[in-house]
Amino acid sequence: MATYSKKRRVEENLAEKEEIQEENDDSSDSNSDEEEEGYDDDSPHPEINQEVQVEFEALPPQDNDFHGIKRLLQQLFLKSRVNLSELTNLILSQNHVGSVLKQSEAQLAEESDSSDDDDEDHVYGVITALNISDKKNENCVKDIQSLLEEKCTKCASPADREQFMRTLDDPEHSVGLLLNERFVNIPPQLAPPLHKSLQKDLQLASRKNPKFKLDYFLLICKSYREDSRRQPAKGKKKKAAGSVTPENELLFSNAEDEYFHKAAVLSFEYPVSAESDSALGGSWSFDDVEYKTFRTVLLVPSSCMADILSQIEENLSI
Repeated sequence: MATYSKKRRVEENLAEKEEIQEENDDSSDSNSDEEEEGYDDDSPHPEINQEVQVEFEALPPQDNDFHGIKRLLQQLFLKSRVNLSELTNLILSQNHVGSVLKQSEAQLAEESDSSDDDDEDHVYGVITALNISDKKNENCVKDIQSLLEEKCTKCASPADREQFMRTLDDPEHSVGLLLNERFVNIPPQLAPPLHKSLQKDLQLASRKNPKFKLDYFLLICKSYREDSRRQPAKGKKKKAAGSVTPENELLFSNAEDEYFHKAAVLSFEYPVSAESDSALGGSWSFDDVEYKTFRTVLLVPSSCMADILSQIEENLSI
């Protein structure tokens, strides 16, 4: 079981109130079945326009966050054969690096209808970095590397595949898997302090243990493109000519991933619609446009991190 230190906040202003739109599938998120295959968002839901005020704070991951963290990893890996329980335990074993995003305890105490809920129900996000070069013998790391090698072979150029494999297998360099998952309606303004805190954690940890000094960051980002093959949903208008969104442009669920993408020395994407029946994994619509979802894999040198954080801070801060 992991040990954990005194709770801390990413920044003092991280717990500022943010307006978020309540997700339609909150009830499905409370499912704690460890063998779940993904979210079933195919059933119709009534449209909810209610806005709620939530105070967030970033805390070190604790053992009772297990199911909440695993649920977030599920929305990233979908039905791929990755041992998410083992991956979650790896995150908990190094809980001095990274954070989970939760509703503040003070606010929960004020809400009598939430005070009896399980703690894992309040995990809205997780951010951490795992040295997969050091953990290469762990089954979950083998699963991830096997998955990415397979997708890279199918979806990337031979030159990119060679570079990708060479970097991951190079004993002279350490590659960190940067996991940055949160629910889709969490404000992007929380990204700058979360990433800043993670880099600070890694810097402090590397002073005691060299394995936390990373040469590259490997990211698997949730992304999507307009599906040009699909007609607009019945009763919807076609996309207006001259739209500000270029046709087939790659978009990211987490806004900050755009800046990692720009700094990447290697990137490739693979479709995930066949791996899930959910709206997050298959085709879905937004403002009358149909989209297909992907996972975009990025390899980013750690030397670029200061510039990336600067861009995230400049463009996404409150």
